[in-house]
Amino acid sequence: MKVFREITSNWDEKQVEFLRQHGIKTEVGIGKFKIYDLNLYKELSPFFDKWEVALDFLGTDFTTKEIKSAEYSILAKWTTFGYPMPDHNLGYLYNTYETNKMCSECGIGIVQKEDFRVRKVPNYPFWGLGWIFDEFFVRKDFYEIVFKPLGIKCRPLRKYKDNSIIDSYVQLVIPVTDESLDLSTYEFETCPKCGVKKFNPKTFGYYPLQDHPLPFIYKSKELFGGGFSANRKIFISSFLRDIMVEKYMMKLWAFEPCAKSGELNIKNKEIMEWEKAGRKIESNTSTFRVAAFD
Repeated sequence: MKVFREITSNWDEKQVEFLRQHGIKTEVGIGKFKIYDLNLYKELSPFFDKWEVALDFLGTDFTTKEIKSAEYSILAKWTTFGYPMPDHNLGYLYNTYETNKMCSECGIGIVQKEDFRVRKVPNYPFWGLGWIFDEFFVRKDFYEIVFKPLGIKCRPLRKYKDNSIIDSYVQLVIPVTDESLDLSTYEFETCPKCGVKKFNPKTFGYYPLQDHPLPFIYKSKELFGGGFSANRKIFISSFLRDIMVEKYMMKLWAFEPCAKSGELNIKNKEIMEWEKAGRKIESNTSTFRVAAFD
């Protein structure tokens, strides 16, 4: 595992020259680069403060061996395509979810009651919708071959225009575990109205794993996000992960490895050192790390 800081700013000529003298290549204008040397990062941090660099993110690059050797991983990246319909004024929310117990402040408390509706579907084997970070759709033939034999249920996906069922894709019905994660070191926000916690969705280093993970694929008990967004982390076993990669449904680097509490601190020792050296701006720059890939 390699730990880095990704720095983004609108660089001027003097800053570009200064960074070049420290072995960092960037161009005049908006740009970003990664620093993998902790000592170099500590040396440059005062200058980043002086320049008021606002985007300074902590991240990790895992090796293929580290990902493959993990008993469980979280799904960290996936392809997104389109939005749930209707896509104006949160129309999809009230059409698709039961909202009687939804908190109007943070969005927690919704339960899916209807099938998702979309304008069209892509030619991807596995994908998600914009705005929805914990529901996924899989091509029907892959569902029959991979997921159905494992006892994973599904529900239809429908066309928005006429409400007919789309034969080529289904939505996976992913169970939610009732076992809590140890997120004692993770930032969270508490809704002032309902009092429920939502944790920072950022992922770096080995991610916490429950002591008794469910088989194959499941959602976390905890919720993540900010503002009106609330979603759950998706955990996938090495068995299912390897099948998904083998079938070209996902790429290996879409997964980030997990570790149980007994070994988590050991595996994340280096990244904890980077956290201690982090600039104060870090607490104000949390963001979703959901990314799409082709």
